[in-house]
Amino acid sequence: MTPEIPALQSGQVTQGQVNQKAPIVVVGGGAAGLELVTRLAEGHIGKREGVVLVDRALGHIWKPRLHEIATAMLSQASAQSSFWGHAKKHGYRFEIGALRSIDLPGKTVVLDDLVGADGSVVLHSRRIAYSQLVLALGSEENDFGTAGAREHCHFLNNPDQAANIRDALLAGAFRLARGEQARMSIVIIGGGATGVELAAEIRHTLDKLWEHEPGLDRSRVRLTVIEAAERLLSANPLEVSQYAANSLRQRDVDVLVGQRVQSVDAAGVQLASGSRVDADLKVWTAGIRGPHLFDEMPYLPHTRSGRVQVDGVMRCDGLQDVYAIGDCAEWTDPTSNRPSPYTAQIASAQARYLADAMQAWSAGRQVEPFRFQSAGAIVSLGDRGAAGNLTTRFGRRSRETFIQGFSAKLVYELLYRQHELAIHGWRGTVARILTDWLSRAYEPAIKLH
Repeated sequence: MTPEIPALQSGQVTQGQVNQKAPIVVVGGGAAGLELVTRLAEGHIGKREGVVLVDRALGHIWKPRLHEIATAMLSQASAQSSFWGHAKKHGYRFEIGALRSIDLPGKTVVLDDLVGADGSVVLHSRRIAYSQLVLALGSEENDFGTAGAREHCHFLNNPDQAANIRDALLAGAFRLARGEQARMSIVIIGGGATGVELAAEIRHTLDKLWEHEPGLDRSRVRLTVIEAAERLLSANPLEVSQYAANSLRQRDVDVLVGQRVQSVDAAGVQLASGSRVDADLKVWTAGIRGPHLFDEMPYLPHTRSGRVQVDGVMRCDGLQDVYAIGDCAEWTDPTSNRPSPYTAQIASAQARYLADAMQAWSAGRQVEPFRFQSAGAIVSLGDRGAAGNLTTRFGRRSRETFIQGFSAKLVYELLYRQHELAIHGWRGTVARILTDWLSRAYEPAIKLH
């Protein structure tokens, strides 16, 4: 049975009431937040105290799949998991809304007014008490103050942005196919995993569109990836970078490395080297930062990247009963003394750790600090498979194995299914696998919705 969650108005909650009735509140239903909520709700602590998930959206989409939605190769509806349905199944409460502020002394979170599409207020600002609060708000795009980027670029950090890219890409392709446009130029700024995956998937999409629109001359589409570092996927091993770059070039993608974008305008991109790349469609994938909302919360311990600084148990530095995980948290790896990478892999690991830690604390047990050992990284290359490195460990020794093509694509798919297993269980995961398989059998490759 889902526990009752107190609906609070300002000034109605005392410290004593909070301690007696307040649930664990998790703000943000991304990879980290939803996995944490699932584990907490199914454990003894969730059944005793209750768990609330707060998110501004109605459903969850695994962020590494956004490039497939942006290229019309994946339907947003089929990729999304409803928070309400998930909450009913797993025994927690879902509260739709966006975080406005945190009342630390009163141990409550304040949500903004929920505004409908017509501008009317659907729900007024609400307060929700918490016994323990977990911030899992993810990240926002970082344009590093580049002139014109905000005004002229698309970003790829949430489903709405992915849908905007899809619409712009399809519109340009249809104009090109029907002779209303002579050429189409697309620029992706940022050669990390998101930029590389997006470029590969765009080429895949154009091939599929040609099957339906024979007038689409793919040779008249220029696709360019611009990266400031000296190679693509600079955070990955060299052989992964080289394989990805060669794969893109074989698909007629121009790869410009060691090139910093100086400014962006309506007609294209100006590089610091003096060169210029004209573009009809410009997509920025060059960086992420913590939520700008945190800038309005001086009581949270900030880092230069706009994230919340956390200690070894994912607790926000200096704050009691407030934690942060995923892309909005900055955890420093004691081994390297550097901030950890912001990936779905580490977000999932932090969710598992904090769920186990909260269960242990509630039983009066101590826990060891969080530690992370990367299992490697895989980058999807569209219909050309994938590439990456797998890390295997034998005691204190580790070994890196480079994989490519179909085998790497299989591992990439397994990572997604592992996430689904964490939030849906094995029955739900098997059902979704079968649904995906059936949809590929009867649905067109290009998803126009």
